[in-house]
Amino acid sequence: MSDACDFPQLLASHGLRLTPVRLEVLAVLGAEARAWRAAEILEAVRRRRRVNKVTIYRILEDFLRRGLVRKVPLEGKAAHFELACEHHPPHPHFQCQACGEVQCLQPVPLEALWDRLQGPLGNRAERLEIRVEGVCRQCREAEEGP
Repeated sequence: MSDACDFPQLLASHGLRLTPVRLEVLAVLGAEARAWRAAEILEAVRRRRRVNKVTIYRILEDFLRRGLVRKVPLEGKAAHFELACEHHPPHPHFQCQACGEVQCLQPVPLEALWDRLQGPLGNRAERLEIRVEGVCRQCREAEEGP
């Protein structure tokens, strides 16, 4: 997923010093086409280096403020994060009702969708979020058994 991203350049373009932990957080977020809970990011980074929880949360908040990551809104669930660079445009998400995993779906032209929704005249959409709920393939296969 992150093949096209130059993380050192991304940090520099947002005025951030390149540190091993920041690079690691970006690598985790870019590793799979899904949104990550902060606890999952912490666990993944800890597999490679020692880091405390507060550091990960501070990095995520800083990335969020600077537009490097997006927070995926999920009702009643822990915040999920994903990359927000030019190679990871806004896109819809699929959330499994069984395991809770949030998968990223292919980007669609959200502006065209907003035009088709035909909200009240004069409204300007700043952000459009689409979340599909269901059961992921792994959970479905586990339910069905061998």
